[in-house]
Amino acid sequence: MRVVADVNVTPIGAGASLSSHIAACEEVIEEAGLKYRLHAHGTNLEGSWEDVMRVVQRCHDVLHERGAPRVDSTIRIATASDKDQSLEGRIEKVERKLG
Repeated sequence: MRVVADVNVTPIGAGASLSSHIAACEEVIEEAGLKYRLHAHGTNLEGSWEDVMRVVQRCHDVLHERGAPRVDSTIRIATASDKDQSLEGRIEKVERKLG
């Protein structure tokens, strides 16, 4: 099953600046070959359920390896059985209505 997910993976106890940790997770996503879009409070992912969950798990592993004693994730997942969905399609549909 293909999903569109909104993922926020946050290292806890890794200091005040998180950008290098976020970049490390973006590299994990890139290596996995998933479609993605970084935004101000997380990353949208598109892929199979299994691939998306594997990436989230790998992000946790990487952040622990980088010294974060705790890692917290917030994940929202959308699935559709009546049509194909994509990151671009979901955004374009709203943008067309905006004019």
